[in-house]
Parts: sequence; structure tokens; C-alpha cells
Amino acid sequence: MTIRLLPAAALLCAGLSGCAQTTNYPSLAPRPIEREVLRAEAAPAASAPAVAAPIPPSADVAAIIARAQAADVLFREALEKARPAIEAGRAAPEGSDAWVAGQQAYSSVDAAATPVADALGELDRRREDAATAGDAATEAAITDALVQLQALYEAQRSALATLMPA
Repeated sequence: MTIRLLPAAALLCAGLSGCAQTTNYPSLAPRPIEREVLRAEAAPAASAPAVAAPIPPSADVAAIIARAQAADVLFREALEKARPAIEAGRAAPEGSDAWVAGQQAYSSVDAAATPVADALGELDRRREDAATAGDAATEAAITDALVQLQALYEAQRSALATLMPA
């Protein structure tokens, strides 16, 4: 039976090939206006903008610490606001509305901890840059700041762990 279908299929394919459109696609060669642009002279280079004086590393590090401390205050506020929903969700059966609300509240508090982790990463990158540049004083100052922020970060993680024990 498949032997009889083979000639019919070949005939059908040959017939359908005549239905295919023969289109002339546009050329990818440059158009006349593009050729003119290619021949034109290059525009003169723009002068470099004036570079502002860099912020001293100590001020920059202080700003990062201040942002992280402000973010920690917001984290603590979010934690206290979400604590009842998280505790109610922990006591509720898995999949219930209270459980889902507790999970969402926990996630929002966990997200509020992100700025401190980001600040830790930024300071670590800057410490590595200072170490690579051989700037021992800046490296030491950043290391001290890292210790401060690490304490904030660990306190946040500990607070989250007490709310949602493993």
C-alpha cells in the first residue's frame, strides 16, 4: 500500500512546487545614498567632556554605609509589619490563604534585606580594587566598613531565620 502512495506523493509535491511564489528579494548592496555617505569625510571627533573630580573614597564608603543603615531601618520596619502575617502563616496548613499570605510577607521582608547585601558586594569590590591598586589605607578603611555591614547583614539573616525556621 505504501508503494502505491509513493508515486502519488511525488506527483503531489511536484504539483505544489508550481504554486510557490518566485519573489525577487531586495539587494543587500549599498543604495546610492549610502554610497555617498561612505565616501563623505568623517565628522571631526567631539572634544571629551570635562571629568568631574572623583569623590574621595572615604566619602563614597561613608555614603554606602549610610544607605545600608537606612535600608536596615526599613528592613526592621517591614519585619515588624509582616511579623503577624508570617507567624499566622507558619501556624496555618500549607497551601491555605493564611499560609500563602505568610509566604508573601516573608518574601517581601527578605527582599527588603537586599540593599544591605548589595552594599556588601559593592564594598567588597572596592576593597579588591584598592588591594589591586596597592592602596593599603583605603583597603583597611573599606575592610572596617565591611565588618560593620556584615554585622547588619547577619542580624537581618538571623531575624529572618527566627521567623521561618528550617
